[in-house]
Amino acid sequence: MRLYAKIYVFAYVLLVVTMFVLPLFSFNGYSLTQNTISELGAQKVPGNWLANTTIIVLSLAIVVLATKQIVTYWKQLTALYFFCTTLLFTGVYQLAGLDAHQHIFNYTSDALHSLFSMLTGFAFGLFCILLIFILKKRKHQWQTFGVFCLAFIVPLLMWQYPEYRGIYERILFLVSFGWLFYALTTYQFKNRKMSGSRTKHYNALKKHLHTDEK
Repeated sequence: MRLYAKIYVFAYVLLVVTMFVLPLFSFNGYSLTQNTISELGAQKVPGNWLANTTIIVLSLAIVVLATKQIVTYWKQLTALYFFCTTLLFTGVYQLAGLDAHQHIFNYTSDALHSLFSMLTGFAFGLFCILLIFILKKRKHQWQTFGVFCLAFIVPLLMWQYPEYRGIYERILFLVSFGWLFYALTTYQFKNRKMSGSRTKHYNALKKHLHTDEK
């Protein structure tokens, strides 16, 4: 598990560097306060390949770590796979750039990016809700619910106060992906209930062993 955790940490650090350093080398007028990470990866933007590669690498790092940690919880793992898939496609498909007077953009890619961005938020919220049901500790359940609320509130703030959407999105990314690493490496999960046939088999085996001991 340590190797998978290191891969995730590398992807997370790469995300932080991309969010706060790449804007220094992006297009003139890019603002950390107003412009989003998706706009760093938009079509015709200098260095957009790095922003998009970061998103793809992060989504794959989550898959690797999550598969190791929650492989027996298929509902939660499926929701997380859904989240990672939609996140990956936000890196594959790119927004149209801001300067429509100088460049011709692929607006199909722009529409698909917007669609997958919306689905990513939905999938993340779904995973948070499903995760709550398998957590042992109440404090971990509340932490997960808090992250779910943040993922719901921040997009509303971005819509209500677009002049600060760059800041809001960076806070959301830092908290969400930081929490996800913490959850996958620290949270304790409830034991899965065995099916009826497996329970009977286990009880029969236990009875047989007990009889042999006598």
